[in-house]
Amino acid sequence: MANVTDGSPEFAVHVDRARAFVLAHGGAREQARLDGIFGRSEPERSVVRALEQLQNPDGGFPLFQEPGAPSAIDTTCYLLTHLKDIPPLGGSPMASRALAFLRRTQRTDGSWVEPPAVQERSPFWAKGEEPLAVGYLTANATYMLMTMEPEHMDPIARGSRWLRMELGRNGQGEHAYAQTLFLAAAVWSKMVGPNSNEKGWAYDLLSRRELEASTLAWWLTTVMETGLEARTFSLVLKQLQQLAALQQADGSWPAEEGFPVEATLTALRVFRGFRLV
Repeated sequence: MANVTDGSPEFAVHVDRARAFVLAHGGAREQARLDGIFGRSEPERSVVRALEQLQNPDGGFPLFQEPGAPSAIDTTCYLLTHLKDIPPLGGSPMASRALAFLRRTQRTDGSWVEPPAVQERSPFWAKGEEPLAVGYLTANATYMLMTMEPEHMDPIARGSRWLRMELGRNGQGEHAYAQTLFLAAAVWSKMVGPNSNEKGWAYDLLSRRELEASTLAWWLTTVMETGLEARTFSLVLKQLQQLAALQQADGSWPAEEGFPVEATLTALRVFRGFRLV
């Protein structure tokens, strides 16, 4: 158990329980991510090989992680987060090919939509030309490029411009997914400076929502990866306390979408990243 204090009410993260939950309920990849989050630098070769075999020749990862299925933007972004958790895969040729797939699939206006080959089976949050789906995919892909391949500035800048324009159009930001807002805010903090009105506007919208544990952990992940600003310190401390309080008796964090192992790994990534465990 790790206690985290800052002159504020003490809260506890039960690390051993969380690790035991992942080991009991996760597969080989989840266990490799757990090891990577806690510092292991040499993943099991079988895990690396399975990911290499899953990746399509175009660099993307297949829809729903079904071998041989067409590459999907959403799945590719999702698995890039897994590669980040497993050193040294975040900087591997596998990751570079996936990022190249994202760059190639960006539309000329700076946005992303799923390729036609996967549209029929895409999950609702990533389907078609719906503003919610396009906003989510664009924020996700732009964020991945910014955090993993920042030297390629053009697609990041175009994605950022699209997000500023579209999320501010006709109140669309009010209806955007929470993930879209905090991913976009993270991008804006790097592209237009930490004091940007866009970031403050997005955070204001987020503050009015009740966020589930996995979403809160993802928001904190973006703060961890892009840097903590002094003006957001109290907000982040409050969120860390809130996230710790959501840990369940079995060591896991709840996930409304039905993936408690994923939610638990994301929470552990946050507390480890902030050097609190």
